[in-house]
Amino acid sequence: MSFSLSASLNGDKIASHFKEYGYVSIPGVLPDENAKRVHKALLESTPWNLVFNDRGKHIDLTSGQLHTMPAQSVKQLQQAIYNQAQDNFQYCYNNYPIYDAYKDGLNKGHVLHLFYEWLDSEDFLTFARVVTGFDDISFVDAQATRYNPGHFLTSHDDTLDGKKRRAAYIFNFTPDWPPDWGGYLQLLDDDGHIRRGLRPTFNTLNIITVPQLHNVSLVAPFAGSVRLSISGWLRYGDPAIDGEASGSPKSP
Repeated sequence: MSFSLSASLNGDKIASHFKEYGYVSIPGVLPDENAKRVHKALLESTPWNLVFNDRGKHIDLTSGQLHTMPAQSVKQLQQAIYNQAQDNFQYCYNNYPIYDAYKDGLNKGHVLHLFYEWLDSEDFLTFARVVTGFDDISFVDAQATRYNPGHFLTSHDDTLDGKKRRAAYIFNFTPDWPPDWGGYLQLLDDDGHIRRGLRPTFNTLNIITVPQLHNVSLVAPFAGSVRLSISGWLRYGDPAIDGEASGSPKSP
């Protein structure tokens, strides 16, 4: 099964909304069988890490490392992450770095890698150029994210020197997500007010311009499921020079 965009999309209408508001939310972006295939891979065959920020340093912990930590140490780590989030940039969620793993030749043939190959093809890149109006978009990076209860991403605008990001994209693969469970992609104005909150909705693609202040609200402790997505940036430049690594995982 190959990946593609839904045949019903109206690129001009989508581009008009993005131009006016600096973001767009596109429901039904993939054929249903494509979305279900990615969702199944995220649930059943993705090797997740726990990622967070430790005073400016990105930390990856594998599931194996977490399982060997005493319960008290895990609790202390979680509290330290929350403490830093009070006054500093912080994130805490599960991550699989698709772009980096693909470039390193790991997990060949994985469904998420096949999806990335399509994302980095002219089929999707042409669509991205039409929607955003940035004709110089030349490649994408990608990561899978899983937000469990208690996970979050604090406010930031996605700027990172040298990464040449035009826009951020988020493919949502979360079915049946009630509003009370949190995990919203929140677009913020200059005063910190929420100008738009985007609920995780299955088979919906969100694209937001860079820079734009946003966050992912805390997933409620009582949430009955996990928030799943594939996200990254639409980038310009030569990927052989500018695409060595996806950089900071600051992405919804």
